[in-house]
Amino acid sequence: MAIGGYNQLPLISLNTQLGAEAYQFQSARAALYAYLNAAKIKTLYIPNYICDSIFPALKSLTVDIKFYSVNEQLLPVICPKLTNKSNSRILLVNYFGLLNEQVKTLTALEPELFIVDNSQALFCEHIDGTTSIYSPRKFLGIPDGGLLRTAEKINMPETQYDASENVGHLLLRAAGDVQAGYVRFLAAEQALECFIPKEISVISAHLIKCADINVIKKMRRRNYEILYNKFKSLNQLQFPVNDHVPLCYPLKLGVGVTSICRTLIDKAIYLPRYWRSDYSGEVGTSMFENTLFLPIDERLSEDNIYALSDIIEQRIEYEYSR
Repeated sequence: MAIGGYNQLPLISLNTQLGAEAYQFQSARAALYAYLNAAKIKTLYIPNYICDSIFPALKSLTVDIKFYSVNEQLLPVICPKLTNKSNSRILLVNYFGLLNEQVKTLTALEPELFIVDNSQALFCEHIDGTTSIYSPRKFLGIPDGGLLRTAEKINMPETQYDASENVGHLLLRAAGDVQAGYVRFLAAEQALECFIPKEISVISAHLIKCADINVIKKMRRRNYEILYNKFKSLNQLQFPVNDHVPLCYPLKLGVGVTSICRTLIDKAIYLPRYWRSDYSGEVGTSMFENTLFLPIDERLSEDNIYALSDIIEQRIEYEYSR
């Protein structure tokens, strides 16, 4: 322990343990790369509704990509049948952290054949026998991080990710300068495009220890439930919260949402879009075009959530009336 010298941020460690049994990398895509490389996977079956960020890593490893379709409930229309089980895997996405039980059912018979992408489901328990990948920076204020749970032996890289130049967006956002922080956020995201595995940064490892996981879980569930009850009759997706800790509240409408999102920006409400991709099938395209992904994180009070829901309701009524 160093004593004296310059000051530090007043971050109090709660000794939070997250992914203690996992291999810890700088990103989820690096974790996926590490697993596929170690397990010598040659063929990967992927849903046709997914983020493009994984494809450079797959192409680098010359993995043969085969797509399967998902239905309106974001589950495989038909689960792929593997002809070569030793070097083929099926990637299942736990969309928005809302498909825990469905994923358990799908992987029950031959769990070793599945990679469960829990990038949007940080608090979903690892299923024995499967390989699981997590992205804690989607839930926590950290600059990098990707967790891998697998029975495969992984040789961890000797190099540690340096996040010292990629924390500015977190500090600016905390200080209230969202616009300046967004520029830094894009730069931080770009830095993580390199999928060559590195160990998680010392900064993220420490910030994880300072996170109050119980509060995060409680607030996300509460906020999701408020929005679920508010929009239940309107939403074309019906995912009750149950024991999930969701990433967001996906509100799928019968109209396009691009104009709504643009209008919300003027009110300083920034919604992500999941995902614009050349690989998306009909369901994926519909999700991108017609779904509002509403925030539910622990920074939002009940009053914030009710105010947000009122604004969203007004914009939806306007769009339907046009």
